[in-house]
Amino acid sequence: MIFARRELIAAFALLAAVAPAKAETTRIVAIGASNTSGAAVGTAGAYPALLEAMLKAKGYDVSVENKGVTGDTSAGILSRVDSAVPPGTKVVIFDVGAGNDKDRGAADQTAGNKAAIEQRIRAHGATPIFAGVASIVGTHNSNPSAYIPGDVHYHVTAQSQARIAAALLPKVIAAIGKKK
Repeated sequence: MIFARRELIAAFALLAAVAPAKAETTRIVAIGASNTSGAAVGTAGAYPALLEAMLKAKGYDVSVENKGVTGDTSAGILSRVDSAVPPGTKVVIFDVGAGNDKDRGAADQTAGNKAAIEQRIRAHGATPIFAGVASIVGTHNSNPSAYIPGDVHYHVTAQSQARIAAALLPKVIAAIGKKK
């Protein structure tokens, strides 16, 4: 009887060792300024939430955490990377608040801060993906219909948020790899 119990315990231990582990949710963080946070469209209408929905619709087990702060600059975003990227984060999508830099006379710092943000993200073991809002929807001057009419702070419309999420989708899929 004791022998059978030991065999049973050994069999369960073996099954536990070879049973596939439950896949963990892939953690993604989006960090940036107002267009990341969803100013003018709300958090649910911002590209991080839309991107999460698109990834889930394709069968990915993901969580996209929105760490956007309205009014932030590239220096502010850089200073928040360490606290915004928790251990285990696979991908960090970032924007740099270039319009806010320009409004504060710090446009000359944007490129250097962007490079430093990427370095910090990599130091956390995550893959950085630049959102590049203006490169996706155009600038306020080149495509004014992509922005909220009369908004002097250059916040993008709901349609532009969807375009940003759609443009980021293949980049994020490439970074996270196959579905689990």
